[in-house]
Amino acid sequence: MDTGEISGRVRDGVVLGVTRGRAAVRQVAARRVRPRRLGPARENASFVGAVGLVAALAAVALLDPGARDLVGGAGGGWRRFVSILTSFGQGVEILVVSGVLLIACLALSPDGLSRQVRAGIVRLGWTAAFVFVAVAGSGLLASLAKNAFGRARPDHLAGGGIFEIHPLAFRADWAAFPSGHATTAGATAVVLALLAPRWRRPILAAGVVVAITRILLDAHFPSDVIAGVTLGASVTLALAHALGARGLVFAHDAAGRLVRRATPKGSGWTDVLAALIARARRG
Repeated sequence: MDTGEISGRVRDGVVLGVTRGRAAVRQVAARRVRPRRLGPARENASFVGAVGLVAALAAVALLDPGARDLVGGAGGGWRRFVSILTSFGQGVEILVVSGVLLIACLALSPDGLSRQVRAGIVRLGWTAAFVFVAVAGSGLLASLAKNAFGRARPDHLAGGGIFEIHPLAFRADWAAFPSGHATTAGATAVVLALLAPRWRRPILAAGVVVAITRILLDAHFPSDVIAGVTLGASVTLALAHALGARGLVFAHDAAGRLVRRATPKGSGWTDVLAALIARARRG
């Protein structure tokens, strides 16, 4: 295969992906929003956001002063271990995997695939889009909010102060509230808990642990972390409900709870993978 042919295939793949992306957006816009009962409060984005905001404000007075004693406290091997844990709050792994999967689903040609397999590719694409938008979107909102608010980080404050702001500074030293890592940890934890509800408790616990590392590393006050986790969880829940109302990725049961849509026979990811391998062998 020469360079010209490779370039042509790449160009065709990009055009196909863009076309499918536009078609998917039109499909969502045309879908009728299904009315639902109000589910449990813990799945309500507005309720979670309100409770989290109150908790963050309370933490400014109740928890942040004590956190000042932790500044410079974590060192040596303990600090290296905590630094490894906190790296998961960057969200690189989940964004790369979901982004690559989304692009692949958009670029795949439906030629030679059954209707069930094509439906499975669409389902995978929407799931990947949900993951990517929830994590990246909440992270972007956190970045905008923290730079606009301009709260100083713990190690940037002199004496025993806990609150000093410099709005629109756009410097890392003045970008503490809300914590970006905690936002990504919260969004990632809720995303995975919704997609794998049987493992939701250990998943959510792991997200909290990652968020807390920002306090142990002197990068944030507890209120910053609480606000970040709240933002990530709220954005993810709002997006999940929006998709569920349109019958995409999620659905709502009779009680209004979020549930994953059942996978039709022949449309699972293993069926899609087997069909793609079989097509590649034939071609």
